[in-house]
Amino acid sequence: RGFFRALAAVCVVCRRLQTMIDDAVLLEAVAKQGGYEEVENEQAWGAIAKVLGQRKTDASKLKQRYEEMLLATADAEKEDEDEEAQIIGREHEVEDILDDRIEAGEKQYLVKWRDEPGEFEDASTWEPVDNLGGSRSLIAQYERRKEAAARLTDGCAADSAPAAAPAAAPA
Repeated sequence: RGFFRALAAVCVVCRRLQTMIDDAVLLEAVAKQGGYEEVENEQAWGAIAKVLGQRKTDASKLKQRYEEMLLATADAEKEDEDEEAQIIGREHEVEDILDDRIEAGEKQYLVKWRDEPGEFEDASTWEPVDNLGGSRSLIAQYERRKEAAARLTDGCAADSAPAAAPAAAPA
């Protein structure tokens, strides 16, 4: 019983694979004939059927399959565009300010974004101050940390400076 289920699953995979191969061959055949519009204008679906080793009577099925692929591609592209617009249009929340720099005369901050896990591989980007309007308090915190670190570094440098040599005693 398990053998027949496995065999049936293999058959399903084989049919899907064959469909994918057939679709790729159909796409290539239409492209070689100049594209969909050219094939339509020349009513060359019969010629494509013949090239693919099909009967001319199967030409309408090939045309229908090709149009289904076009629609599926258009739908997938629309979904991708919608998803991209949704990500771009959404306000992202700043988690922390990590660093700053001057780039082309403009101050930028290295921003760590608080996003959905796995949404972005690198959730840190350099952003100009104008893009961080709602993050003024985080910028102020970063600037205070930076000033404190600079004071600490300056204090350590003063402590580690060699002491001045004692003045020579008058003779």
